[in-house]
Amino acid sequence: MRLLAYLFDFIVFIVIGRLVGLILSRLFGKQTAFRWGSPGAAPRPAHETRQGETVRDPVCGMFVSTEVSHQLKQDGKLLHFCSEECLERYQKEVLHVG
Repeated sequence: MRLLAYLFDFIVFIVIGRLVGLILSRLFGKQTAFRWGSPGAAPRPAHETRQGETVRDPVCGMFVSTEVSHQLKQDGKLLHFCSEECLERYQKEVLHVG
C-alpha cells in the first residue's frame, strides 16, 4: 500500500513540475526545457553524408574531413586544419608568416 502512495506522490510531483514549467515558459516567452517533438521545438538539422578521408589537424589534434578542412600546401604536402584560427596559428608559429 505504501508503494502505491509513493507512486501517487511521484506522479503528482511530475504533473505539478510540468505545470510550473509551462507557466514559466508562457510568462517569460521561452521554453525552460527542450523536448523533441514538442510544438515549439526546432526541427532536427538534416545531416549530410560526407565522403572522403579524415585527418588530424596538426595544431589542435582534432580530426577533420578533407572535404571541409582549411588547407595549406607546404613542401609538396597538403595540410588540413579544422578552422581558420588553427591555420593562422600554424602559419604564425611554424612558418612565421604574418
